Amino acid sequence: MTKRPVMLAATVALASVALVLPSCGGGSGNTSGTLDGVGRIPGNDFVGVATLPPDIASDVSIPEIDGAVLGAVAKGNRLLMIGDSILSSIAKRYGNEACGLLVPQGWNVALEAEAGQFVEFGLDVLEKRWNEGWDAVLIELGTNYAGSKDRYRETMAKILDRIGDTPVVLVNTTVFRAPQKEVNAVVDELVERYPYATLLDWTAISKSPGVLSGDRIHPTPKGRVVLATAIARAAGVAPSSPGDCMKVYFQDDSRVLPDVMPGKDDTTVPPTSEKVDTTVAAAESTTIPATTVAVQTTLAPATTVAAPPPTASPTTAAVAPSSSAG
Repeated sequence: MTKRPVMLAATVALASVALVLPSCGGGSGNTSGTLDGVGRIPGNDFVGVATLPPDIASDVSIPEIDGAVLGAVAKGNRLLMIGDSILSSIAKRYGNEACGLLVPQGWNVALEAEAGQFVEFGLDVLEKRWNEGWDAVLIELGTNYAGSKDRYRETMAKILDRIGDTPVVLVNTTVFRAPQKEVNAVVDELVERYPYATLLDWTAISKSPGVLSGDRIHPTPKGRVVLATAIARAAGVAPSSPGDCMKVYFQDDSRVLPDVMPGKDDTTVPPTSEKVDTTVAAAESTTIPATTVAVQTTLAPATTVAAPPPTASPTTAAVAPSSSAG
């Protein structure tokens, strides 16, 4: 994918933070050290939340981000995350990896994700929550794909049009079946089309050994740490603090079989009492260079059962799969 022009000239002075925080609040404690680069998070030399534990820090590639780190362009620290089972697996009701990494970086996080949901779920979430006011968005929808590239593109465009000029990170999917290439092609198109969109390349990240379970769709326990870390790097440090893990409304993961999702309270990150101290500085945004991390754990494959939603428009044809993927 070709590089797009840097979307905005703004950033934050990044402060170092502790590795992880699975609790809901930001905690308390001192921070130390400051990250050079202003909006740029290097790989293993970054001291803070976005650094993976040493035991998984050698083989997994996290590609650089094409676009701005959210914290460099967002006007505030309210982050809405929308997704299916992939994002749901790092929610508070499971291991809490998302809030555990993003809250110490100063973000107020609402992770609205449910297993088995198709792209139309994004419109449902926005209908329920968009009027609350959000400063940044992350969308991971496409694992469950009804087979119509046009339908997927049109629905995602509706979502992005509703979001407007709010900075957004789009997450692509693993290629566990051929149609996912269509999904990822549309995601690439949208990142090029919308100047406030940034790509998080989960397709590339998930190819590394041990990141995915045997079904080639869902992340392993350590893979969930990798996913959350990649998201934390794409988010960067929020322009204000403190952060919090906010109330959510969409938590129904029953569309897939029980063994697809993590065990309840299956925490994969250790606790800490550190929090982030953020300040705002004027500078141009930049991209995140690649780094490497390693993962070793795998999970058994699982079968899913959810059926796709009805076609969004009577004029739009869709090839419906027999089940959802995640």
